Amino acid sequence: MKQILLIVMIIFASQLSFAQVKTLKGTVVDASGMPIPSANVQVQGESKGTTTDFDGSFAIQVSVGKTLVVSYLGYETKSVVVGNEDTIKIILNSGATTALTEVVVTSLGIKKTRKSLTYAAQELKGEELTRSKDANLINTIAGKIAGVNVVKSAGGTGGSTKVTIRGNSSVLNNQPLYVIDGIPMLNTSSSQPNDSFGSTQGGNRDGGDVASLVNPEDYEGMTILKGASAAALYGSQGARGVIMLTSKKIKENTSFVRASSNTTYESAAYLPKFQSDYIAKPGANESWGDKAGNKDHVKDFFRTGSTQISAINFGTASKNSSSYLSYANTTSNGVIPTNSLKKHNFGLKQTFKLLEDKLIINANANYVAQEITNRPTSGLYFNPLTGVYLMPRGADFNNYKNNFEVFDPVRNLMAQNWVGSRDIWQNPYWGLNRNKSEDTNHYFNGALGVNYKANKWLSIGSRFNYDKIDSKFEKFIYATTEGTLSHPNGRYILINNTSTQKYGDLIATINTKINDNLSFNANIGASITDRFLNDEQVLDSNPSGLKTTNWFTLHNFNDTQGIFQNYGERRQTQSLFASATIGFRDYLYADVTARKDWSSSLVNAEQAAVYPSLGVTTLLSEIVDFPSYVSFAKIRASIAAVGNDIPNFVSSPVNLYTAADPANSKPTFGPQAGTKLKAERQNSFEIGTEWRFLENRIGLELTYYNNTTKNQLLSVPAPATNPEGYQNYIFNSGVIKNSGIEAVLFAKIIKSDAFEWDANVNYSFNRNKVTDLPDNLGGVVVLTPAGVNNYRYALYNNQPFGVIEGVNLKRDDQGRILLNPKEYGPNGQLLPAIMQKTGLEKVGNANPDFMIGFQNSFKLGNYFLNFTIDGRFGGDVMSLTQAINDEFGVSIATGDARNTGGVAINAVYPDGSPFVGKMDAQNYYSQVGGRAGATGEYVYDATNVSLRELSLGYTFKLSENKFLKAASLSVVGRNLLFFYKNAPFDPNISLSTGNGLQGVDVFGMPSTRSIGLNLNVTF
Repeated sequence: MKQILLIVMIIFASQLSFAQVKTLKGTVVDASGMPIPSANVQVQGESKGTTTDFDGSFAIQVSVGKTLVVSYLGYETKSVVVGNEDTIKIILNSGATTALTEVVVTSLGIKKTRKSLTYAAQELKGEELTRSKDANLINTIAGKIAGVNVVKSAGGTGGSTKVTIRGNSSVLNNQPLYVIDGIPMLNTSSSQPNDSFGSTQGGNRDGGDVASLVNPEDYEGMTILKGASAAALYGSQGARGVIMLTSKKIKENTSFVRASSNTTYESAAYLPKFQSDYIAKPGANESWGDKAGNKDHVKDFFRTGSTQISAINFGTASKNSSSYLSYANTTSNGVIPTNSLKKHNFGLKQTFKLLEDKLIINANANYVAQEITNRPTSGLYFNPLTGVYLMPRGADFNNYKNNFEVFDPVRNLMAQNWVGSRDIWQNPYWGLNRNKSEDTNHYFNGALGVNYKANKWLSIGSRFNYDKIDSKFEKFIYATTEGTLSHPNGRYILINNTSTQKYGDLIATINTKINDNLSFNANIGASITDRFLNDEQVLDSNPSGLKTTNWFTLHNFNDTQGIFQNYGERRQTQSLFASATIGFRDYLYADVTARKDWSSSLVNAEQAAVYPSLGVTTLLSEIVDFPSYVSFAKIRASIAAVGNDIPNFVSSPVNLYTAADPANSKPTFGPQAGTKLKAERQNSFEIGTEWRFLENRIGLELTYYNNTTKNQLLSVPAPATNPEGYQNYIFNSGVIKNSGIEAVLFAKIIKSDAFEWDANVNYSFNRNKVTDLPDNLGGVVVLTPAGVNNYRYALYNNQPFGVIEGVNLKRDDQGRILLNPKEYGPNGQLLPAIMQKTGLEKVGNANPDFMIGFQNSFKLGNYFLNFTIDGRFGGDVMSLTQAINDEFGVSIATGDARNTGGVAINAVYPDGSPFVGKMDAQNYYSQVGGRAGATGEYVYDATNVSLRELSLGYTFKLSENKFLKAASLSVVGRNLLFFYKNAPFDPNISLSTGNGLQGVDVFGMPSTRSIGLNLNVTF
């Protein structure tokens, strides 16, 4: 009987054990909580096992009581006994290095381990984006990434930012592609200036871009994909590099409320220098009169600006869902009176996990509303700075400030009160109050994603994204505004601009191990993108003007000549793509990608070939017995090709209507009969190495790249009798080459319980060359036409991209200025000498020779200090502001010259006789100064080294069980000082994010120095 009972108990126990076989889910992380992908999870004593995915997650069928053996190269192996729990979290202690397990977000949001990357990709953590906030998130990366040149807009708060990655490569567009969570972002601008003296339709106005609207608090980090290999999966969109933002994720079973408040005060810095010794002659517009002390009113014009950025975020996550809500408010008052900005950001993200985590659904929505009053402009028209800088000295500036308008009894209206009439200036306070502008932006982004894990090695995902931005520009121009800018009865301008983008994709992801030696990861997918960009409706009362004075309505227009529509880009791109990474024994990886785009802009043209990439990386530290101080060593190489589409309506031209010339409806551009257009194509080669020493205390990354971009899109005037009826023929020609080196060095210089010091240095140089420009263009492509100015921005054969052209004083072989023949007055007196000038010629180049960024982070107990030094060395800039200030006699140079009896020049007459004495200051600067003067004399070395960013603060250590979990308070500053600068303005300011107006200052708003407080709390 006992034997029977024992047998029954054994059978029951075995059945119970069998019944306890279950699906155990878990995550494998390191000591800091970061997931470890591709970790091995093995059931001890059995062949059953699995590996973790890129989130460190795994699922395995296992019996209670069995032991899991979890291992990964570089970490200590850990054994865990399976209990009754359904989920488990396993923490592996780090071995010599964590470089083997770092995860990087790459193209299309695909995660890869850093060790397997075959190209350069740098990351910035979310803290670096919010430590010292800027209203435009992109400005915060300046000086932090090797090979990335970030230039802030002269349009002030809310302006766009020009970003160039590894040099200019296109005559069309050099801005990178912006991506959020793998999905290309609509980043368009309603207006970008390209006029060296200022548009008469509102001035040279930077309309901002979508990237300037995003809320940095919503993102946990940024990845910059610099080369073609990194961006190849984006095909025709990725030729200029990719900036990727990754949304914040919430850990399971956690909740938080985070709030931050950043308040800074701005002051106008690095202003031109003015003389205060001489006044204007009675009734004169220029300050070439008698010596008489006068007050420098320029600094008094600018006020102390302020920017308040407040944000609150709420997040919560359970086993099967997570929610994230955010709101941010930005309020700014610019340093120019009446300029202000208000911005509201709303964000929502929701994630659901269904079917035992096999099905994941993500949904998010973001909405931004922004209003800007009197957005700063550059150039000469509608710019208050021309009146401020050039006002005749001796006049009472405060009088014109307090009485910018006076009653005109003849017209029965308040009229502008100013010292004189010139097309380039007005009373600045009249401009600010009676030429008022309003810019508004409404941006919406919504996305829905679904991912289904079919089995342990295959998952299928699909995403849909919708972007829309509505922009409005409204300007009210009162009667008695300068006649070049307005009809006598005033002028009303209203421009509505709409852009949308719809994106969808379907991607299958394979992640498996073929055997113990081979791993295989692949992505296969398709995408479609519909873009409708910059559709404009323009209402402009000029040229016919308003019927009734200062009545700003459409009904009051004299005619409809200034009412029209501009159709922007309409493009659909259909794509197929695939990528695969094969790993051998976790130390050798081969990466291959391919993408094929079909673009609607290439109808009647040659569709682009496949965009491929191939890369190889080897972990030397896993196959070579290095000394113990070498923690990690890797070499990599890759080749790739990417493209750049042609503009809309080029391969299929359409008739054009312009308000200025309504009878001329010829298409602006079109291909000549018998020719076919094609997209730009960039071929790229990259090789690099990465090393880490002393258990990750020191790291070094070196990269060499060589990019060649051909099939540039150029145009020439078409013969008036051409059978196609085009104004210009457009064709493919020209090559732009970029090659360079990037180096990143980081070190944990001191690491102890009491004190830490981390440092990071990035260095890069880029060599750029333009070749193969056709003879029928004279080997020159003009990007910014000169017009009436002696400045032009152009491309030249065998020269770097972006030659600055100007006019020089003619000199002989000895460097002496050449003068015209002597002329004598009626009484025999020698008349003032006239200096000879050249035509437009090359006087400089805007590209820096090399760039260095230096970041430091210190921690002493609860105190911390972080700062970034940004250095750009070489290159040239031109200041038309300085040239015009000299012409008007208001600059300090003209005052000093008069105080010393004139300008000493080394000059010679045609007969060989030398010029004797000094040239009268007014005579000299009236010839050299001004926008039509010897602008080559106003070219400066662009080298500068600045303290770009600083934060000094204290972190409050709080108990986890208290209501307030964490808090920090810091003093923050941006653009605090220049250690070195030669130019009379900030050379890191750009008048346009387009290809024109680079390296030139035309009364751009001065850069600002900001300092304030940043408070962060977590509940």
